[in-house]
Amino acid sequence: MCMKNCARANSGATPLELAQRKLFEIAGGSRDSGNPRASRMTTAQRLEYLKSPEFVAWVASEKAAGREVFWLKDVDKTQGAGDVFTFFFDWRARNKKFSPAQLAVIGKFLLSLEKNRVGRWLKTAAQALGFGHKAEALPAAVIAKWLAKEDGGEGIGMLDFWSGAYWPSQIGLSKAEKLAQVEAFAPAYADRVYPGVREENLYLESIGVHVVIVSNGDQELAIACAPYLGVKPENVVGSHLIYENGVATGVNHTYEVTGGDWHSKPQPGKPISLHYWMHVNRARFGWTTLDETKIVIAGRDGDSAGTDGGMMILGPLPSAIGNFMVNTPGEPKRIEQFYSVAAKYGWTRGQFITLDHSPSKLGFKP
Repeated sequence: MCMKNCARANSGATPLELAQRKLFEIAGGSRDSGNPRASRMTTAQRLEYLKSPEFVAWVASEKAAGREVFWLKDVDKTQGAGDVFTFFFDWRARNKKFSPAQLAVIGKFLLSLEKNRVGRWLKTAAQALGFGHKAEALPAAVIAKWLAKEDGGEGIGMLDFWSGAYWPSQIGLSKAEKLAQVEAFAPAYADRVYPGVREENLYLESIGVHVVIVSNGDQELAIACAPYLGVKPENVVGSHLIYENGVATGVNHTYEVTGGDWHSKPQPGKPISLHYWMHVNRARFGWTTLDETKIVIAGRDGDSAGTDGGMMILGPLPSAIGNFMVNTPGEPKRIEQFYSVAAKYGWTRGQFITLDHSPSKLGFKP
């Protein structure tokens, strides 16, 4: 209590104002800079900031006022290299976890991509559908087309991969089978986590800040990987696989808006999913109803202009400290995409800070 009162007496500023001031001393720029490029910090610098007396005092002041403090983070390309869901798909292929029916779904997806021309991908898919032993090569073909797109060539975009291969290829899995697979895969993700991420998440929890994963991807997979990120498994929001009579339909539940401009417009899925998660978990925080006056969002981390941009600007509550856009190691075009969309939609307040991670032990490719 003295820390809070003494700070105000000495400076005339609130704990939040002091915490914001300290942030921009390190990152540069200001909340009113009008330039999302103006503020920038490394992972190590942010941890230094989070351990500063100013930030710690602000968190304590919010908790003393009866409010819960949250930090929201995307998963892949934000806390770890690459796309964890693609890695899981690749892991299933390498460990022969696809059933014949699931491989047939993948083959039909590849055929649909090549329906207007005959090429080697069409030939591979057709042969695999006709000869079962060759079907095991189909997931690798999907991965190759995804990597080709990631490298700037022709291939499969992330939305096509999810909707055409990732979710449909889980058809027929029981809940127990799915959970066994994600638990077996999760340790393989540890070396893709960016240095300092787990330490930061554990530290935030230690001072009373709830770190919550907010993802568009597979919630069951993200829950399995959460401990390797230093996040509590119960603090995971995601898109979930739909089961009927205990068997996966190959369809997921999502609030996102699909389409060709999916990446370039703010998406509503994450804010809606988070709101529902808060409602379902309200008793954990001592709430009988969802009362937004008792919720404080300290910060939001993301790497995607569309889905993470939506998380940052469409939610009912602003980020008290800031929105951190990750400069994904090895993928410089991603942050430039964000800067472009930020300018288009006017997201140019200084509350956007570029976060520079160090590369993980393993790169973004499977």
